[in-house]
Amino acid sequence: MDRSNSPGQISFSPRHISTLPNLGEVDIFRSLQFLPGVQLGLGGTSGLYIRGGTPDQNLVILDGMPVYQTGHMFGFISGITADAIKDIQVYKGSIPAQFGGRVSSVIELTSRNGNSLKPHGAFYGNLMSQGISAELPIFSRGSWIVNLRRSINVQSDLYKSIQEFVTGDDKFNLLSQSADQLVDQKAFYGLQSSYKDLISRLSFLAAPRHRFTFTHISGIDSVLEDREYFGFNSIMGHDTTELQERTEWKNNGSILNWFSKWNHEYDSHLSVSRYLYSSRYRSQQSSPVNGNHLSNIGSADEDNTLEDRSIRFQQQYKGFENHRITSGIEESYYAVRYKTNKLDGSVSNTVVFNQEGFLHAFFLQDQWIPNDRWDVQAGYRVSYYNELEGFYGSPRLALKYRVRPGVSLETSLGRHHQFVHRLIGENMTRGTRRMWIISSRQIPCISSLNYHTGLNWEKGYYSLSMNGYYRSLNDIFQFQGSFIPTTTLVNDRTVSNNEIDFGTGTARGMELLLRKKEGMVSGWISYHLNRTKYDFPSLNNGDSFLANHDKMHEFKSVIMTRIRKWDFTATWVYASGRVYTSTENMYVNSGYQISTTGNQNNERLDSIHHLDVSISRTWQVSPAVIHTGLSIYNLYDQWNISHKRYNPYTTQLAVTDVAMFGITPMAFVKISF
Repeated sequence: MDRSNSPGQISFSPRHISTLPNLGEVDIFRSLQFLPGVQLGLGGTSGLYIRGGTPDQNLVILDGMPVYQTGHMFGFISGITADAIKDIQVYKGSIPAQFGGRVSSVIELTSRNGNSLKPHGAFYGNLMSQGISAELPIFSRGSWIVNLRRSINVQSDLYKSIQEFVTGDDKFNLLSQSADQLVDQKAFYGLQSSYKDLISRLSFLAAPRHRFTFTHISGIDSVLEDREYFGFNSIMGHDTTELQERTEWKNNGSILNWFSKWNHEYDSHLSVSRYLYSSRYRSQQSSPVNGNHLSNIGSADEDNTLEDRSIRFQQQYKGFENHRITSGIEESYYAVRYKTNKLDGSVSNTVVFNQEGFLHAFFLQDQWIPNDRWDVQAGYRVSYYNELEGFYGSPRLALKYRVRPGVSLETSLGRHHQFVHRLIGENMTRGTRRMWIISSRQIPCISSLNYHTGLNWEKGYYSLSMNGYYRSLNDIFQFQGSFIPTTTLVNDRTVSNNEIDFGTGTARGMELLLRKKEGMVSGWISYHLNRTKYDFPSLNNGDSFLANHDKMHEFKSVIMTRIRKWDFTATWVYASGRVYTSTENMYVNSGYQISTTGNQNNERLDSIHHLDVSISRTWQVSPAVIHTGLSIYNLYDQWNISHKRYNPYTTQLAVTDVAMFGITPMAFVKISF
């Protein structure tokens, strides 16, 4: 893990995190959460909340291609396997002008090149997944590397804990929990889930100055749920009801890159990419008629897709002394397709919602290093979005001043815009829980103004950084109620904003990072102070309130050492509890949706803390290399509350605590050759 020239930028590779405790394999996004400014995900998930932002406000790119599906297994497993990645760049302060489209941060992933001289392979397994990778040389001028991974349906304690943690918030499971034995109500539930993914990269040196790469990524998550209800006639409409549901989330993307180094002063990069995200939900509701015969009483089909096609050209010129000038153009086409067809008895309702948008962007940036003390990056990015028929300017400025060897000051500011948004409906584990939508005349472009300042100190093996930041958000929005209402999506390209709340937000905080790079014992200690607030005139009586993901304090420590070929790593985290709304400020309407009357997120759960440890060793058994290890999550079995669970289907609004994982061991083995 190293700090880079840009203020707030951190660089590292998977080998830096290979010994961290994990859920069976090295996890890129969960490991990022140990960095200052990156909050711990809800309940231990791999979602990235960076400096008060939400996961969809981060631009995640793989070899230049935006990636929209970044998790498996309800977000507990990263959607990109670490075996395929060479290095990671995290921009959470200054964001260079060549990046745009998000308002929080950038996570730039570069995939590995395979060996161009001889083949290699590896396979691994744990209680959650198994995978294989292969590297093949191509005429000593290139390589092809393939990484395959799939889940294994072993009913381990971890597997069951994840299912229980996530699906408990589902509206049908909440209904099951409301069963009253006194009125002879019963409910049964069965769940099966799986995932698999593939990442491949083809790299070929066509000429001494020209290299081509082709990267492909695909993945699928599948959830199958079976339910039976007895005695819920008042809610389900039938005394006995059987419900079968199936949801699939898919992503499929490819990018072709052409890198050219024309001379020692000028190089260029051309890329063409296409990425498709889709979610598909099917449900069938039946009730027994005349004995064992099942009659179809209802069904629901929901489909949502997001397509991103982009072409990008970037060039860099270093012919002027002390200057590095970067410029480029980017053309993106977005298409959103949403269709739902619901059948209730003989009544059918279909909603078709389509969106298309073109985003044109130009950027120019100059890195000027006049002497050994100053480093100045000034850039400008301008975008034109046809749906809003407007230009959006994004100035960027970053300054770094070296006070003396090992000590530097840095500051940056930048404006950012976001045109693609992810909507999350509460109380759902399926279908349109994660629905993508693009800006239109009814859905605004979100904008932010980001400030960053910091002090860095380094001497020998030790380094210390202190950073402060502030972000203002404009035109943020959310749907009213607990669900994404299909009535809000009107046929064709129109969105009804009668059920959408609009507002602003701010995020401010401070980060501290103390690190020891080498030695018998290495690691780091970090602290993050954050306050994220939203202001919606139509919510909370017009008063500002804390964001759902606000965590005021986070303390994280990582200690690594090696003893006689054994690698030992321990991590300990302490964080403020999640905010929630007390029940006296909530009510349930006739449609079983939960609304607040005021004092939103006025309470906070108790703080959480847990100790995770891992031990691993590499064995040389020629011609193979065997890497084995054991991780234990929450070693002292601390009872931590993740969030509150509200059940609107009981006689009174019921609230329960949702616990995070207790002590959870996980073993793994990897064989390379």
